[in-house]
Amino acid sequence: MERKELVITLLIVVALAASRLIPHAPNFTSTLAGLIFGGAVLRKGIFALFILAGYYISDLVINNILYAGDHTGFQWTSQSFYWIYMAMILVFLISRMFTTQIQNPFGILAISLSSSVLFFLMSNFGVWMEKIIYVNNIQGLSACYVAALPFFSNEVAATLFFTCIFFGVYWLYGSLKNQDYRTSTAA
Repeated sequence: MERKELVITLLIVVALAASRLIPHAPNFTSTLAGLIFGGAVLRKGIFALFILAGYYISDLVINNILYAGDHTGFQWTSQSFYWIYMAMILVFLISRMFTTQIQNPFGILAISLSSSVLFFLMSNFGVWMEKIIYVNNIQGLSACYVAALPFFSNEVAATLFFTCIFFGVYWLYGSLKNQDYRTSTAA
């Protein structure tokens, strides 16, 4: 693992954890943006594991410190854990296929929107499958998705916002680095 890749991964994990732990609108986090960026730029599966580990650690903090009064005992996983993590792994894997799109803002927009839709569909399907809140029929599934719509708009906004930041900083750093190289070789 190169030092640059490690630094980028750690910055993504810190941004992910911070965006989940500081007060924020529901689902307005950098999670999907970090996975999209990691998949498109870093590409190696080990980085997805680091990003998911950061998400999991922030989950432990949220479930056992911030919301500790909502349950008894230590909570290792949250509701719909498997569906949420499967969706995040798929976002990373799908983003790996679109590395040619990292120079194209419209490609990044398309990946961000499709990732948000995928996460919305899978995570809420998992909530419905838990059979805790919604009845296990088509009406229950519909009710689950309808109730989740306000969270979906926040997810889309956050994914677009943080994806722009991650890729924008990456592009800016690359262009400044190239400019410094051109300046030093011209002298």
